Amino acid sequence: MTKNLILFVLIIGLVITSCHKENQGQNIYVKNNSSEAIYYLESFSFPDSTLKGNEIEKPGEGDKIKPSEEGAIIAGRGVFGLNATFQVFIFSADTIEKEPWDTIVAQYKILKRYQFTETDLETSNWTVTYP
Repeated sequence: MTKNLILFVLIIGLVITSCHKENQGQNIYVKNNSSEAIYYLESFSFPDSTLKGNEIEKPGEGDKIKPSEEGAIIAGRGVFGLNATFQVFIFSADTIEKEPWDTIVAQYKILKRYQFTETDLETSNWTVTYP
């Protein structure tokens, strides 16, 4: 798992640094228009939309968004160097904070899964809006 994480971070770094200058620094924003706090998690594993298959870890406190606020995925446009489709998973804050990650993964306890191409995100002004 640690080797995969290191490899993933290295690949992201290479992709981001190899992007054209106009592609650097473009954040992807996640806006919470619901009345409850949420967590978000980005995935580069499309077409695999399972949490288990992605071998991703539970979202952390920095991935939490309160109602009417937004968070930023720093990778921005560089994500499309990995895959033409980018995914964002949305979770209930209650679920993330109260249930074990194994249960969330096994029961696919997500509120919503979004998938985007670069064109989709350009159209939405680089913002993923929940709901």
